[in-house]
Order: sequence, then C-alpha cells, then structure tokens
Amino acid sequence: MRWLFFPPVLSFPLLLLSAIFHDRTSAAHIPETIWGMTVAAYVCLCALSLFHIMKGDDRYDSGISSLTQGLLLSVMSLQFGVTFMAWIGLVLFLIGLAMTFFYATRRSAEVMPSFEAAPQDDGGAAARIDSLIEKLGLPICYTDSKGVIAGATAFFCEALGKEPDSVIGSMISDILPIDSEEVVLETGKWWLRQEKDGARYYFSLRPTQDYKPEQATVVSAPPDARSIYEQTTGLYTDDYRKIRGPEEVSRAQRYKRPLSGLLLSLSFEPSNDVKLTGDQVAMLDNAFKTRVQAALRTTDCGFLMADGRVQVLLPETPQAGAKTLLGRITTMPQDIFDEEIRTAVNPRVRGGMFFYNGASRMEYGIFSAALEEAFLKGREGVDHTASQAA
Repeated sequence: MRWLFFPPVLSFPLLLLSAIFHDRTSAAHIPETIWGMTVAAYVCLCALSLFHIMKGDDRYDSGISSLTQGLLLSVMSLQFGVTFMAWIGLVLFLIGLAMTFFYATRRSAEVMPSFEAAPQDDGGAAARIDSLIEKLGLPICYTDSKGVIAGATAFFCEALGKEPDSVIGSMISDILPIDSEEVVLETGKWWLRQEKDGARYYFSLRPTQDYKPEQATVVSAPPDARSIYEQTTGLYTDDYRKIRGPEEVSRAQRYKRPLSGLLLSLSFEPSNDVKLTGDQVAMLDNAFKTRVQAALRTTDCGFLMADGRVQVLLPETPQAGAKTLLGRITTMPQDIFDEEIRTAVNPRVRGGMFFYNGASRMEYGIFSAALEEAFLKGREGVDHTASQAA
C-alpha cells in the first residue's frame, strides 16, 4: 500500500489527464532550463521517497508525494495549456512543502532533547560514578545543575548525621552553606570544597582539628581517646589508621580494585663531631613527614604510626605508580635539607611497598604484615616491593 505514494505511480495518471485536456491555444512555452530543473528535482524527490519507503518511515510519504506531483503537474499543465490543472499542481506543491516542513521540524524537536538527556539517562555511567565515589571513602556528594543532591557517600551522610534517604533529593543549599569554606555540623567543624564537572557539582568535606570522629564512626574504643589528625605533620593518627585501613582494604576487595601501600621511616647517621638532641631529631623528622603528607593526593591516606614510621595507603594506584611515589619520597631529604645539614646528619629514608590487586581475599592485618615484611627486607634508601598474586 505504501508504494502508492511513490511519485511515478501517480505521475502517469496525472500526465494522461493533462494530455486529455490539452489546449494548444493556451499552451505556454517552457524553457529548457526550467525543464532541466524540473526533471532534476523530480528525480531527487523520487529517490528521497524511495529511501523512506525502504526504511519503513511513512511520516514523509504524503508530503514528498504531494510535493513531487504538484511540481510535475504545474509544469506539464502549463506545457499542455490546462491552466486549472496548473493551479491544482501549485496547491499540491504548497501542501507538500508545508507537510514536509512540519514533519521535519517536529522530528528535530523529538531528537534534540534525547541528545541532551543522554548523559542523565546513561545508567551505566551513573553507576560507575557512584561506584568510584564510594571507593574514595570520603565525605562526598554531587548535585545536578540545579543544586539537587543526586548522590552521596555513606561518609557524607554520617558527617551530616542524617540518613541517606533524607539527603538524596534535597537541595544542597538546604544542607550546607555552600558560600562558606567552613561548615559546623553536629560531628564537628569541617572544611568544605566544591568543584564543577560538566553539569554536576561535587562537594567534599575534610575534617578540621575540631572534628569529632566519635559521632561519625561507630567504634568500640572510647571515642574521646581518638583524634583523626596529628597536628604537627598533618598525617592521620595511628588510631584512625586502625579504622580507615580495614575500610580501604575491604573496599579494594569488594570492587576488585588495586590498593598499594608504603611503609617509611627516616634515620640519621650524624658525623662524629655532631650530637643531635631529641628536639633536633624530632624537628628534622617532622619536616620530612610534613613533606610526605604534602606529596599525597586527596584520596591517599598517610598515617603516623605509634612507632614513628609512616604508613601510606594509595587507593586505585597500580604498582608502577606506587613505585614512582616511593622513589620520589626516598630522595626527599635532598630537597628538604640543605647540603650543610645533609653532610652533618646524613639523613636516610627506608621504605617498603606492598601491592594488592583486589582479585583475592585480603584482610588489613595481612596487608600490614606483608608491608612490614617488605620494609624489613629493604635497605636504607632502597625500596623493597612485594605484591599480591592474582
């Protein structure tokens, strides 16, 4: 039935009708250039009609058929001298032109929103973003362009002291003072940072010295005995390592993602005529640890252990990346201390590294033991590496 709209099917009856009413006295001479343009336009419209028929798209059938028949009938009727049929052809041509324009504009209106909505409707991309944010283990949320919270980590909801259901879908301005760098919540005072990525806005909270971890994290030890930051170096405390370490290992195992660890210490070999006091050793050691903290990414975790060594956890970091960072850290004394101090105290960095690929079962105690073994096997200034086999 759709082939009835193919232009040549109706063109032959119309040409036959024009020939029947042929009037030589009213016939007009059509120049060859007009005939050429008419034939070219007719052939193109026939090809376009055939294309839509083969695709099964019937929205343009009536418009293209009317446009084609009107064009042919107008020119042929003038050639045969049938004036009234020329006017009919003109009306058909205008009707076809209007119908084609109408369907074309409506199709554009239907297609354009689908492209705009594609990033929001991509469930796979949204799931990957949610998974990545959850792996970070940080208080983070993100909103759409209007400021409506579209996703948040459990850490973010804990920091607010609210359930996830009451956070998702809320306006960010109703929950956080987005124009301020500091946020005071029931869990303490936090630094607020916001970043824009495309149509999304990301908000992250970082604890200040007034942070109260006992209200945000459920632990068995007395909450008032725990502090999250070591004030002198900016590293996380050893108490917080015992909370955050198992979380990072569990997250790497759950999502089968890489996790690298470093264990570091700084030692001195003073010259025979140099005697270092305890305060001087602490000052030099703190300078090194402060620089280590500054070299870490936001997602990395540096812990000052009870024995004075530094443990670093590097989520989403392959073995090569961890080795590069360890190499930079072992050469830090050359940048931190001037030549006179280096000559006098001879600072040495000892380090070990362990890489977990996330493919097998792992516990933080095993991870720390493997890291300790790699550290003990290492020499001062040279790293020793151990890795978890797939």
